[in-house]
Amino acid sequence: MPSTSRLASALRHRGLPPSARAGLLRAELARRIRPRATYPIPLGAGTIFLSHDDYEIDWASLAFVALDEAYAGDYRGAVVVDVGAHKGYYGAYALEHGADVVVSYEPETANFALLERAAVSARGRGRRWDTRPAAVGAERGEAELHVMGASWGHALQPPDSFARYEVGVERVSVEPLADVIAHAVSLAEGARVIVKVNIEGAECPAILCTSPSAWNGIDELYIETHPWADCGADDLALHLEPAGFTHRESAHPAVLRLGRAR
Repeated sequence: MPSTSRLASALRHRGLPPSARAGLLRAELARRIRPRATYPIPLGAGTIFLSHDDYEIDWASLAFVALDEAYAGDYRGAVVVDVGAHKGYYGAYALEHGADVVVSYEPETANFALLERAAVSARGRGRRWDTRPAAVGAERGEAELHVMGASWGHALQPPDSFARYEVGVERVSVEPLADVIAHAVSLAEGARVIVKVNIEGAECPAILCTSPSAWNGIDELYIETHPWADCGADDLALHLEPAGFTHRESAHPAVLRLGRAR
């Protein structure tokens, strides 16, 4: 559960719409008084969901996006690609901040179910939010997704230390990052394209094994880095330099933000 100070900070956060702040308060009260499987939170054009079983992790994931604003930037009119979408908190944030289109990729079954519910709610209000039940990597195929007890820890390439948290394995489809990028560019029709990648340590093979030329048409990139990954932020930035990307100020130390002038 969030600390009292963290919850109070959320309820005062001016970047959150009043309806979202009220939803967080209702969720906290319901969780204590009358628990249910999920807790709806209005955000932007739709409704996102915190799960009861993963309440603490989901709350922290939402806070990372909406309170810490780790992916803060200009989303107005953009096509946004959400790689490693979890339950859709970043996608909802992007729509709330002016994105025209969001395309989300999430391979884990339970996360995807709530991601899709969030996307359906936004579509019902006329917004475009596409979802794909797939992981993203360097090449097309299938892979084993290691499912962890915490909903944000599912990974294609978990470190050995994660073994004690593993609760199962799912066989998932993998879409090539180059194709994911090309699809987003095809939707843009001249609009800015923003890509966010958070794939629990698999960012290195996915990005380093994808040609820099594949990033043509992408204007801004957010990559959440992980200490157990096979490379660091500097390696990723160096690989993407030939594509014209340079560092931009990031709102969070774990997020590498790259962009280029149009």
